[in-house]
Amino acid sequence: MELGWSDRDEAVAAELASLARSGRYGRSIALAGFMGVGKSSVGRLLAAVLDRPFYDTDDHVEETTGRAIDSFFPDEEPLFRQCEAEAVADLLARSASVIALGGGVLLNESSRRLLRARTLLVHLHVPWRDLSSHIPSLIATRPLLRGRTRAEIHRMYLLRLSTYRQASLRVTVGRQGSAEAAADVLRAIRSLEGPSPSAEQLDGSPTARVLKALARARSTSGFDLERTV
Repeated sequence: MELGWSDRDEAVAAELASLARSGRYGRSIALAGFMGVGKSSVGRLLAAVLDRPFYDTDDHVEETTGRAIDSFFPDEEPLFRQCEAEAVADLLARSASVIALGGGVLLNESSRRLLRARTLLVHLHVPWRDLSSHIPSLIATRPLLRGRTRAEIHRMYLLRLSTYRQASLRVTVGRQGSAEAAADVLRAIRSLEGPSPSAEQLDGSPTARVLKALARARSTSGFDLERTV
């Protein structure tokens, strides 16, 4: 496969293939984090590597209600949060998957308990110093942020950060790309689960799948602006 990668890229891909074949990810993996940290792009890549379904709670709310996320704001945020909590419960009733959570999902106590009990909850953390430079783009794409000052958004960030601390893992993604962030998540999970299988247990097919997934992510910017609210 001609991707123009270095030996290190190949080594990372082989490592991820090893992780994907380890069978240690029986639970769903739920990705929490503030708006725009890259939960959906990282989640799709993790799902491709682990060969399992990917879900986004915002997409699920839109599909089940027939409404765009923007239509709930600013007047019907409580209804949106109710639909969001129902989306979490519905998705967790399915087989093991990777789930990108809306930025405010963990504000709901019932959802927090459910996610901690049934998933491996991972906080994708972007420090405020990195996030703050993207505030104008966030305001333009997030209905919840429209009309808010930078100081108000910072207070929202800190409030939500207190809920993200309940995650089992925190992975700081900063300005890195989606592929590197996904690799960091898998390595963090491995650190909880113990050593990965030996290279002798691998075959070419999983490595090829990971290489393809990483190749698709190479062009992804280091800071993905998602719409989560």
